[in-house]
Amino acid sequence: MTVSMPAATPELAASVAAIFANSKAMMLLVDAEQRLVAVNDAMTQALPGVDVTSLVGEDAALLVAARHVPEFRQALRDAAKGTASTQEHTLASASPSGARGVAWSITRVSASPCLIACVGVDITAARDEVEDLRARASTDQLTGLANRAGLLDHLTTMAGTGASVVFCDLNGFKSVNDSLGHTAGDAVLVQTARRLRRTVRGEDFVARLGGDEFVIVVPPSPEANFDGLARRLLRAIEQPMVLPGGVAATIGMSIGEAFLTPGVDPEQVLTRADAEMYKMKSRRPTTTSADA
Repeated sequence: MTVSMPAATPELAASVAAIFANSKAMMLLVDAEQRLVAVNDAMTQALPGVDVTSLVGEDAALLVAARHVPEFRQALRDAAKGTASTQEHTLASASPSGARGVAWSITRVSASPCLIACVGVDITAARDEVEDLRARASTDQLTGLANRAGLLDHLTTMAGTGASVVFCDLNGFKSVNDSLGHTAGDAVLVQTARRLRRTVRGEDFVARLGGDEFVIVVPPSPEANFDGLARRLLRAIEQPMVLPGGVAATIGMSIGEAFLTPGVDPEQVLTRADAEMYKMKSRRPTTTSADA
């Protein structure tokens, strides 16, 4: 732990040193010029490979990720004027995967000389856990595609853009599931998801709505062509699938399309695409339809 406070009284320096030495939270002490005055061991441990103590006397913002520097500086300016704040910043790191998220409490602890204490708690694990839970909540665990919740979120972001919503429903899936069992049925769904991903463009969004229903959201583009996409999808899906036990099955698919036009609720568009798909399913198992 390093403390350098030439303008402070010996009593203040000793008090700060004692607090810093005993705290398990990350702690910085910054002066009115936003220079780093003191740093404790918890802070140095949060940045392995970085000689944090060598930065004492340097710009405190060097410890913060570049994108957070402006707000960090503003928080220090506010604290110097007596206004405390609580903010989340990411520490500077040579590796994005090694960046630590920190919740800071920033407040002035001395007016003369002006000293600002930044007390931080590492929230990286908690943040990662929240992100993982969010991802799980919007991901279909069987296929790895977005689930209904993830699809609805994406449709909301694409609302009014004119994007195409392509509703896909497998033909013959129930008979495979009933005759060969759920393991075979799951294998069909996983292979279907894989084939859909390989067939669409990188910018297209693929989701499993539920059961044997899949949805593809195609952003508006001069190259986007429903008939061409439908033909590619049908060719991909209708290739025989090898299931557990070496059994081969051939699955068909019906497809319908609707558009995310301005002023139309995305869920209504999804319902419309579903209805278009059923029109074609009632005629031929593997034909396609477009909602003009």
